[in-house]
Amino acid sequence: MAGAAVLSAFTYVPILARDYLGADAFYVTLLVEGYAVMSFVSSYIFGRAGDIHGRRIVLRLGLLVSALSFSLLLLAQDQTLLFIVRALNGFAVGMYPGALAAYAYDSHMPMGRFASFGALGWGVGTFVTGIAASMNIHSAFALSSLFFVVAFGSALTLPKVDRVRVYVPLFPIETLKRNLAVYIAVLIRHSSAFAIWTLWPLFLADLGADLFTIGIIQAANSLSQVFFMVLLTDRVECVRLITIGLLGSAITFVWFTLATTVIEILPSQILLGFSWACLYVGALKYVTEKNVERSTASGLLSSMLSISAVFGPIYASVLYYLWPGYTAIMLFAALMSTLALLLFLGASRGAELVKHASAPLVTPESTVLRTAM
Repeated sequence: MAGAAVLSAFTYVPILARDYLGADAFYVTLLVEGYAVMSFVSSYIFGRAGDIHGRRIVLRLGLLVSALSFSLLLLAQDQTLLFIVRALNGFAVGMYPGALAAYAYDSHMPMGRFASFGALGWGVGTFVTGIAASMNIHSAFALSSLFFVVAFGSALTLPKVDRVRVYVPLFPIETLKRNLAVYIAVLIRHSSAFAIWTLWPLFLADLGADLFTIGIIQAANSLSQVFFMVLLTDRVECVRLITIGLLGSAITFVWFTLATTVIEILPSQILLGFSWACLYVGALKYVTEKNVERSTASGLLSSMLSISAVFGPIYASVLYYLWPGYTAIMLFAALMSTLALLLFLGASRGAELVKHASAPLVTPESTVLRTAM
């Protein structure tokens, strides 16, 4: 439900800004950046809070605040108000992902299956909101808020699970160092990818897609992720998954530049779904398997995804200004994905060489206590 809510709003807010409120492409990039900055800050704060205060309380609070903040999209009648509301949305959606991933791991749920529910939400949510938006774009935002309400109600039923309670310092340097290879790879790839996603709904609209077709395209990507997450990702080791995801991303972004019609973009969504399934689940497995402070490590991963959404619109603005159109942005993303792959492979090999000299899972900066939360 949370996945359905987030992507539904993300898909149609740029169209609301441009086609209903008269904003230009530069304003759309600022809108995405404000959302991303707030999500970055929130992910860091509440990821750490999930390890200290418990997963369920942070998860429930984040979903409740998200439901309230997304309902404010219905009141955004001018560009200034829309910017403020999206910033609040960003802070809200950064609150719960770290705690949610850590709770899933503590519940012994495979990370591929866990991630597949989010992707399923993206697919079903965008399909349903695509139908609603084709009649009234504000209906998409009403559904987003409703999805969060259902998610919050579900979170209220979550049972207590045994977990390792960790007291994490304000600046978890050891956690960052331990996971630096995957954080850097995700940051480079996803920030350049987000340059594409910043203007993605506008790109699809310029190819001739209406609001319903945009929902279909987004759903094809998401449902492909579900298929690969369920059938493949839990069977493959995390480093290999990340490697495959980065390589597949580079190929996909080049494919985008060759599409001239909506029909031609549809098959690329299967490869995109495969690539992101491998990269995202691989990264989740990496940070949950290699860290005892799982909520913090997962929250930092969410922060990398959020800060990527800050850099992405900047890249998009500069590239669009220098080379009007979408091709340069897509080729840039392909190049950055290749760079991320090379850096990750180098860092992973270096880490393997010093594996036996690495720090233990419970580092001196953390005090651990077994509890049920």
